[in-house]
Amino acid sequence: MIWEKAAMHRRVFLALLPILAAFPAAAAGPPPGAAGGAQQASFVRLPVINANLVRSNRTRGVISLECGVDAPDPKVRARVQMLVPRLRADLSRRLTLYTENLRPGFPPNLDILVPQLQKQVDQTLGQPGARFLVLNVLIN
Repeated sequence: MIWEKAAMHRRVFLALLPILAAFPAAAAGPPPGAAGGAQQASFVRLPVINANLVRSNRTRGVISLECGVDAPDPKVRARVQMLVPRLRADLSRRLTLYTENLRPGFPPNLDILVPQLQKQVDQTLGQPGARFLVLNVLIN
């Protein structure tokens, strides 16, 4: 019984082999730009960055920031991938400084925060050319 199923699968595979060989573009997969929601090669996702913040009743909360860096230039992207731990530490420190100066009970203003984090990315890399992107912000 097992041998019969294996032989059937082998026959189906051998029957489809000439079809796949006739269409090498179909066998290779979709073109690079047509990936839809797939992760692009120039994007480097960073680990989640967390910082404490004070709520209106003086309890502590946590802000979690999911982010990444888009670096189209291969040299800059290689530098970003090499410096991921340092980037995470520097961005976490910058986020903590921002939340320490945030008034209790007020939500973070991303229009102010994102340029500060972009400046930190440029400082850490030592060169411009990488764009800081925020994927998700969670306040708990």
